[in-house]
Amino acid sequence: MDTGQVVLIIVIVVIVIAAIVVAATIGRRKKAEVNRRRAAELREKADQEAIGAHQAKAESAQAEAAALQAEVEANRLRRDAEQHAQKADEAHGRVEEHLRHAEKLDPNAGRDSGSNGLPSGGSRSHDADRSDAAEGENVTRNRAGHDGGATREDDGNR
Repeated sequence: MDTGQVVLIIVIVVIVIAAIVVAATIGRRKKAEVNRRRAAELREKADQEAIGAHQAKAESAQAEAAALQAEVEANRLRRDAEQHAQKADEAHGRVEEHLRHAEKLDPNAGRDSGSNGLPSGGSRSHDADRSDAAEGENVTRNRAGHDGGATREDDGNR
């Protein structure tokens, strides 16, 4: 082998090595570009899922707020019911008190053998009815705090 052939072999080896280096570099660049595109797609997908997750979280918070609001409303209604029951008990007590007071005032009370406490005629006298009505109106006015003619039913609806 003469020097020309050795030089030719060296040149061919250098060219082959250069071609391999160029091919490897181009391959790496293509692979990097594919990876960049894939990463961009994954980021976009993650952004879309993040939006969905935020939306689901917002809906969850909204549902929780609605549940708390419903609970507050239920508690308010429960308190209102308790107040109405208390007012009903008080009204019942006032009715009983008025009946006891009427029995004390009625000169014919206790003379009737009937269970309703009315005189033997089956009804109370007209004057006693008017007296009880006036007394009930005064009690109602005192409770309402004005002479607007409010009734106990009106008080219960406030």
